[in-house]
Amino acid sequence: MPVLATTNLSSPPTNVFGLVQYLQQRLPGYDPSEYLREINSAYVHVWEEVTKLRNNYFTNIVTATVAKAQFQYDLQFNADGGLSAPISARLYQVTKIRVLPPSGGLYLGTTALSPNDPDFVSLNANPNASPAQSGPYYWYLSGRNQVNWALPLAVGTTIEVTYTFWPIALTYLNQGTVTSVGSNVTGNGTNFTQLVQPDFAAALPNVQGQEEIQVEIVCNGNQIYRVKSITSDTALVTATPISPVLSNNSQYVLGTLPEIPREHIRVIGSGAMAKMYSVDGDDSRVNEWTAIASGNMQMMKDSLIERQAQNPPKKQRFPGSIGRRNRAFYR
Repeated sequence: MPVLATTNLSSPPTNVFGLVQYLQQRLPGYDPSEYLREINSAYVHVWEEVTKLRNNYFTNIVTATVAKAQFQYDLQFNADGGLSAPISARLYQVTKIRVLPPSGGLYLGTTALSPNDPDFVSLNANPNASPAQSGPYYWYLSGRNQVNWALPLAVGTTIEVTYTFWPIALTYLNQGTVTSVGSNVTGNGTNFTQLVQPDFAAALPNVQGQEEIQVEIVCNGNQIYRVKSITSDTALVTATPISPVLSNNSQYVLGTLPEIPREHIRVIGSGAMAKMYSVDGDDSRVNEWTAIASGNMQMMKDSLIERQAQNPPKKQRFPGSIGRRNRAFYR
């Protein structure tokens, strides 16, 4: 791990490297991978709790065009090329599908049925039937990503899928060194694109989208800059110029940000802290930090629900402001 100034605990860490430091300062002596494991365990727990709220914050809508007339389509990876493109490598649960026939017009609704439903069986009875051009459109899911239709879809049909997506594991990189000129950062021996698994490369900062993860670079001791784009293993661009510039062989940390409101990252930190104390053995601080984590979790839920209760409701994914009563000090 590079020698960087520790995070100022008077303000919450924003990226995963700050969370690792947060745990290290309270319970030192573990390998960074152990801190990361407990941070990601807490992160998934927070993500799942958020998705239980009335409004689902991790929903996206993507369209693709049918390239092959067939009964089944792989929405997640499009391994057989049945669609013009996969819907999303992060696809977790399909909630709605609409269809636009090749002839155009308006999107048509579809119906999710059991494969044993009489309506589905009746439509599916003739395996030699012509591809569907109008409807009705019946389908069911195999697992999370395979959608099966009662009749094959006609080539040129557009399908619109509304779905929830899954979090990408938080991680950071510090291999190699970097230099900078303005907002352009050049790496030597770096592997910036490997911040995420290859399947999730589309989520790297490049084009703004609902599924784009946020990334920060820590440099010049303890300066933090938001990353605007990652273009290769050795090139990235920050949102604002780095000053002072990074000279040859400068150390850095490239870390992902949790995809929850920044003011609630303390929920991940406290949850991971409770898990670390439980790993440490029979430590009385387990109960203390479990209570802290539970309180922070409830406070986050109250804040998110409060936003939706405003008139008019704030339906953005994560509006920037929160209620005054929820602005608690990060422990």
